[in-house]
Amino acid sequence: MEDNNKITKNEKKPNKTHFNFNSVLSLVAYIGIGCIAISLLLTLIFERDSNLSNAFSAVGQVIAYIICIILAFSWVKSKGKSIPWIVCYVVFVVTIVVLFILTI
Repeated sequence: MEDNNKITKNEKKPNKTHFNFNSVLSLVAYIGIGCIAISLLLTLIFERDSNLSNAFSAVGQVIAYIICIILAFSWVKSKGKSIPWIVCYVVFVVTIVVLFILTI
């Protein structure tokens, strides 16, 4: 006898919304590109003289940097305890953070 409760390959599973690391990261990336797009539009509208445009640009850049830093950390973590990768990662992140803060 067959069990009628089994889900076959052709049947669809119920669509449940659940957030995992990748979906949250994707949402943040979506917000980041939205900020960059708004910044570029405001730059065109106000002819390159807008503090609002600069604010959206800075937010978009920060989001992009954070996503890159998180993904790079995941990659470095996958390499195990390889000291050269970790040292380069730390140097790169510190350089980005310091130079970004200095250029604000």
